[in-house]
Amino acid sequence: MVGERDIVITGMGVVSPLGVGRDAFGAALLAETCAVRRMITLSNAERTTYYGASVDDFDGKLYVTPRKALKVMGREVQIAYSAAHLAWQDAGLTQAAPDPERIGVVYASELIPGAIEDLCQAIIACGEDKRMVHANWGDRFAKHIFPLWMLRSLPNMPACHVGIAVDARGPNNSLAQDEASGLLALGEAAAIIQRGSADLMVVGGIGARVTPTRLMFRAPGIYDQHGFDEATNEQPRCIPFDARRRGIAASEGGVAMVLETRGHALSRGASIVGVLRGYSGRCGQPLRRYAGNRTALISAARDAMEQAEVTPQQLAHVSAQGFSEKYLDIEEAAAITAVAQDTPVTAFSSYFGTAGAACGLFELAASVLAVRGGYTLPTLGYSVPDSQCPINVCTVRQTTRQNNILKLSFTPHGQAAAVVVQCPT
Repeated sequence: MVGERDIVITGMGVVSPLGVGRDAFGAALLAETCAVRRMITLSNAERTTYYGASVDDFDGKLYVTPRKALKVMGREVQIAYSAAHLAWQDAGLTQAAPDPERIGVVYASELIPGAIEDLCQAIIACGEDKRMVHANWGDRFAKHIFPLWMLRSLPNMPACHVGIAVDARGPNNSLAQDEASGLLALGEAAAIIQRGSADLMVVGGIGARVTPTRLMFRAPGIYDQHGFDEATNEQPRCIPFDARRRGIAASEGGVAMVLETRGHALSRGASIVGVLRGYSGRCGQPLRRYAGNRTALISAARDAMEQAEVTPQQLAHVSAQGFSEKYLDIEEAAAITAVAQDTPVTAFSSYFGTAGAACGLFELAASVLAVRGGYTLPTLGYSVPDSQCPINVCTVRQTTRQNNILKLSFTPHGQAAAVVVQCPT
């Protein structure tokens, strides 16, 4: 049923390892491009070679206004702002004049590590005989650090700067639930509109997992840090549900979407990209450390599908979290088997890794673009099934007549979220 109060997506903005902007992102997806590569090798190449996907063609000066705001934005915050800027344009809001009191912002965020360069001079000033003397920090660091340094990387700064930029005077919030954050932010933004507190919401996500400091601060044992191997370096490494997978490939980037009611969108002549039919969040204790919780994921998925009134047969595909780590994949595969066993499964992490708080919205955007084109895209590199993941992983591009997507996100710590989005045909 079509209703004036349906929550619809009218704009998407992406700053990703596959490209900046919806068109570049979509083209790279259709070309089945993998952005995962060797990122950094530390002192022992056999033990500390890290793999991931980074945004290499980004310049915040092209998107951030006023320019003076750049000095109080770290690179990650600039990426988040730029994604919202692109989504605002994509939604046709550049020349529109929505009521600022009825606009809100919700961002999925996380620990933003900041740039090592920001602290270099302060650390050098505290040194003696080429060694860091921690006792000197309290007296010396303030003279060698930007006074507003901390504001450049606070997790709530993306939502803050986006709200200022679009003059959003309505609800403003930031969620930090790791990989589940994006879908939870989407659900909160939808709930804000449904209860009448806003007419239009900008919802986004920022993930920053590939800087050296962030790579050091990670859950042990589940990230891909296998040694550099010349013989296999060109082979896919992030292969969710495949027996050859080697662990999570870190990623980074920003993504944003504009949500509003169908009636509000039609009143201003906006194009509808997708319709949010159902959303749900759950949490459960992992039975194994850093393995997630299948029961929470099953419950969230069933709830979202019941709200949407869709069956597994009506799904174009399941857009999986696809961590590419053995036990996390087993948990997710068990959940998918319980709710949509025969439905094709695509894991877009095989294209651009796992971007923390941004990954859910990244993967949802990829699914929407694929289904709007009439396709279910493959999980790149998948060819050796893991017998403990008995699901229908898509291996080649398929045409589809279905237009519903089930998107799953979950964390190693047990948080889970699911949404169902319908793409207009």
